[in-house]
Amino acid sequence: MAFHIKGPTAAVSISDLESPILELPERLELTCPQFARISDQFGQVFEITGTDLKKLSAEVFDLLDKFRALKESQLESLGMVNADDPVVRATVFDEIVRRNPVHEQLETLLVCCKEAIQAGVALRCEGS
Repeated sequence: MAFHIKGPTAAVSISDLESPILELPERLELTCPQFARISDQFGQVFEITGTDLKKLSAEVFDLLDKFRALKESQLESLGMVNADDPVVRATVFDEIVRRNPVHEQLETLLVCCKEAIQAGVALRCEGS
């Protein structure tokens, strides 16, 4: 069963409860109550609005930041980026991390949240 989170124009789908994106808060040791709500209510139909939506947006931003730092650390420890120039290093890290499917889902979810906040509408969550 897939789960869809829809903003005004953007949407993200999570394939199932075992999806890596849902395990991130625990893996990154972050407390994300609004994000946890997605796991807790997976498959149900609900909306995220107002203050809860703003909190979710902040949580997703924090998840993206920590996820990016983790991936950069992993790439560095594997010796996959050898450039000395900090701008080149940042560019290479960015290109590699952005291709990660979990990163893509988080970025899309952040876009959903920001669009919904800006439009003053709810984020719609539903299973299929």
